[in-house]
Amino acid sequence: MTLHDMIQADASAVFCNVNDFAEVATYYAFHGSAREIKVVIERDPLAVFGPDGDDILPLFAVKVVNSTTLGISSEELNCGGDSLEFARRVGQDVSRRSIMRVIEHDEGMLVVECR
Repeated sequence: MTLHDMIQADASAVFCNVNDFAEVATYYAFHGSAREIKVVIERDPLAVFGPDGDDILPLFAVKVVNSTTLGISSEELNCGGDSLEFARRVGQDVSRRSIMRVIEHDEGMLVVECR
């Protein structure tokens, strides 16, 4: 196992552990199929005005393992084309939200902005 593999495994076991703060979301790749992944969602961190200037659109910061098998790889990510399905608040119905941009990333984790 390489150091890269160990970092990804640790990120999954520590930060994206559903027994602690993570939850399961569905990732929809623009060119590909859907899969369930473990994520940590920062809900209601910011909001922006919609295209007509009246609506306020919530933004979500979503943390996920930087891996095609454990989360989403930065190499496969298509900002604006890919989406995640999760609830706006814990316990509410899920809806699909576009992945707009990468906020930060390293070998272990990605943080993406969803709207």
